Amino acid sequence: MKKYAIVLFVAMVILMTACSSNNAEDVASGNSGKAEEKETYKFGVVLMTLTTEYWKLQMAGAKDAAKELGVKVEFLGPPEETQYEQQVKMVEDQITAGVDAIILAASQPDTMIPVLNNAHQQGIPVVLADADVDFEDKVTFVGTRNYNAGKLGGEFLNDSVKKGDKVAIIRGQSGSKVHDERTKGFQDALKGKNIEFIVQDAQSDRVKAVNIMENILTANPDVKAVFATSDEMALGAHKALKNKEKDNKIPLVGFDGTPDGLQAVKDGKMIANIAQNPYQIGYKAVESAYNAKKGEKVEKRIDSGATVITKENADEEIEKIKNHLNK
Repeated sequence: MKKYAIVLFVAMVILMTACSSNNAEDVASGNSGKAEEKETYKFGVVLMTLTTEYWKLQMAGAKDAAKELGVKVEFLGPPEETQYEQQVKMVEDQITAGVDAIILAASQPDTMIPVLNNAHQQGIPVVLADADVDFEDKVTFVGTRNYNAGKLGGEFLNDSVKKGDKVAIIRGQSGSKVHDERTKGFQDALKGKNIEFIVQDAQSDRVKAVNIMENILTANPDVKAVFATSDEMALGAHKALKNKEKDNKIPLVGFDGTPDGLQAVKDGKMIANIAQNPYQIGYKAVESAYNAKKGEKVEKRIDSGATVITKENADEEIEKIKNHLNK
């Protein structure tokens, strides 16, 4: 019995040693229970708002990228784009929560610099989406070249206006770099025509745009064309034109390429729309944050592109967007 017990003890020691050796090998090769789990990052995505179609398209792109890459994303945004103080607080909360990266579309870029510096000090990578910020430690900026896109709108309307004509620009909030660049690009495209630009801030709000456009038409019944720096405002401007029975007389160009904006082009409410690619912005932003976390090189500027949409190609663009939103 004594001999049998010794043999049994030796066998158990050998077995335990083998198991221990196997476990050490599993950890080293990434095959242990914990190591088998794919590393999951959590990104905080703070947008200007979550309520409009444009931002929903950007979220759709971010969700698809997150699904493909195996990361988690949390979306935050104030009720309105003008509420930038809330947006700053949201970024601060994401830093406190210890997210692995922050993706930000800043309503008021200058107000974000202190909090972004804090994120950098905490070792949290920052990807800027849709709106750039003068923040040198960003991973990248993903978005439209807004000046060039605004210029496309002016070039499209060039044949519709004559020297000295009045053109209304319904733009987003003052101080927003995005809307500043779109407005400037549009104006520069028509520089040689001595156009009188009537520029009004409707804060990217459809209802405000109705009232502002009506006031412009009352004071300037000889306006020859209208450019809006977002589709929400373009749709509000169209309602005002219709109320004044001028919707078939004054050409209107929108900006964003949202489903409602593209449908308005198809229905003849707008003669054109400068379509961004918000889906691609969201997708590339998440992909860039993921690559940065993996230590891979990311280009400092990623252009998501812009296209002029007219009746001829509206259906194709609408179908593409439907596919993105219905995934």
